[in-house]
Amino acid sequence: LEKFYSKGYYFLFTTSIFESKYKASDGILRNTAFNGNYVVNLGEGKASHPQMELEDSKKELSYVVDLFPTSKNAPGYLKVIFPSKTKWLWRSVMPLIFLSLLLTGIILGCFYYVVTVVFKQKKLSEIKNDFVNNMTHEFKTPIATINLASDSILSDKVISEPSRIQRFIGIIKEENKRMLSQVEKVLQMALLDKQDFQLNLKSVDIHEIILKAVENIDLQVSQRNGSIIQELKAKKSILYADQTHLTNIIYNLLDNANKYSSESPNIRICTRDVQGGIEVSVQDNGIGMSKENQKMVFEKFYRVPTGNIHNVKGFGLGLSYVKAMAEAHKGSIKLESEPNKGSTFTLFLPN
Repeated sequence: LEKFYSKGYYFLFTTSIFESKYKASDGILRNTAFNGNYVVNLGEGKASHPQMELEDSKKELSYVVDLFPTSKNAPGYLKVIFPSKTKWLWRSVMPLIFLSLLLTGIILGCFYYVVTVVFKQKKLSEIKNDFVNNMTHEFKTPIATINLASDSILSDKVISEPSRIQRFIGIIKEENKRMLSQVEKVLQMALLDKQDFQLNLKSVDIHEIILKAVENIDLQVSQRNGSIIQELKAKKSILYADQTHLTNIIYNLLDNANKYSSESPNIRICTRDVQGGIEVSVQDNGIGMSKENQKMVFEKFYRVPTGNIHNVKGFGLGLSYVKAMAEAHKGSIKLESEPNKGSTFTLFLPN
């Protein structure tokens, strides 16, 4: 080193420091786990030479020792500088930062998933409880009526009057039909979930089906001082469909319009030709529903909230059945509604 120093040589080179450790007699030059460039500089003067301040101002990692601390004739110093300190530090910490961010993201994702599942389970629990309450109420009323009619038939005053017996038997029969209808709805949805059903497809006239459904529900609407307006304008009314399920679809839409009208229901049912098929729209002047309820209205067991008063009968299966059957016929159902402004259901069926 003294020989090189006397000639004024400076050294600059690049290599890897993974392979060795460096030591000096009166100081230690070491750097382990570093893989990058470094500069060895032989300079004049002691280690406190002004050149040190310039180098330090660059914030470069460096090690400095006096070459000949006891010599007065050939003073000098040896400096090893690591210009890539910042890059090396970043390379060292980047894996840890990446793993920390990844772990944080996984934790946040798991937390979001757990919260979502908890709220979903809470919602499902509420729907289940509503279904059980509605089912209990729907079965309790006809059972109570049947029980009362049976007790009346066994009464001494009624046994001697055949006309009254026939009347009470008729009540029992109607209430049995009502319970059977509710059970059939639940069983139908179970079959739909399993895809265990077969459509009996044949040519049917949608206008005839609408007229029949209107006739069946007209009495209920009239009892509430309501009306049903028919605008059957479709010219191509013949469809290839299952008559039973198609009748149920139309009846459910009309029944839904009647049930969710708080006052005298004014229902309008229309048909029109569209490209590829026919559209059937059922419009009412009912309570309507919010955007949030519209997203759930076709889900099984879901019912638009109407308070604690049980003034709307059913299990919340009607519209889910309508959607399932419409899709089974390669059709669709959509809804337009605003709170307190009524709702319009539009059914599309291909012809």
